[in-house]
Amino acid sequence: MKKHSAFFVPGIIMVGLVLRTPFAVLPIVLSDIADGLHVSLSSLGLLTSLPLVMFALCSSFSPRLAQKFGLEKLFTMVLIILTIGSLIRIINLPFLYLGTIILGAAIALLNVLLPSIIQANQPERIGLLTTFYISAMSLSITVASALVVPIVSATSWQGLILALSAICLLALLVWLPNTKHNHFLERKGKNHPIGALLQNKKVLALIVFCGLQSLLFYTAVTWLPTLAL
Repeated sequence: MKKHSAFFVPGIIMVGLVLRTPFAVLPIVLSDIADGLHVSLSSLGLLTSLPLVMFALCSSFSPRLAQKFGLEKLFTMVLIILTIGSLIRIINLPFLYLGTIILGAAIALLNVLLPSIIQANQPERIGLLTTFYISAMSLSITVASALVVPIVSATSWQGLILALSAICLLALLVWLPNTKHNHFLERKGKNHPIGALLQNKKVLALIVFCGLQSLLFYTAVTWLPTLAL
């Protein structure tokens, strides 16, 4: 039986809550953010695109970092960075973009390593815990989408960012007890060069499919709220 903290399952659920919500709900109040920063609405479309770019750029670094720091400690560090990245977005427009980039990089690491950390701690419950964090991710976006407008109306778009940052901080605090059971990702077999993988037609088909799926979803998430105004 693998050793793990009693906070492992709550920690996984809390990580699921912050996998998309900190950036995915902002398009709903994109016009408020544009007005508050005195910029054009179209210029803020990058707020949803930047995390996806960081997903592509940073995901490949996850295994090496997990081998160096250990899964649980790496998750703690990433959640700290995630919270800071979310919080600094309230400062001004450049920090809004910088914080979004930091969010994307942090979430990219969490995306890749969540299956590995479940395997390391509770390999007999991979399916169940995967369902937990995916459900938490979907539910958090649904609930937050209904609350962002009332929050912004009662405070400001900065108030919304502070609320999202508070959720990130809560996820960090719930996760912290897991750090004492640190598992290291083991190197198995030889690493395949990216060029060799891209020569595989099945890999290319999967990349195109997932890319188009994300394009459709995040395009709708970004612009449908604005069109509905």
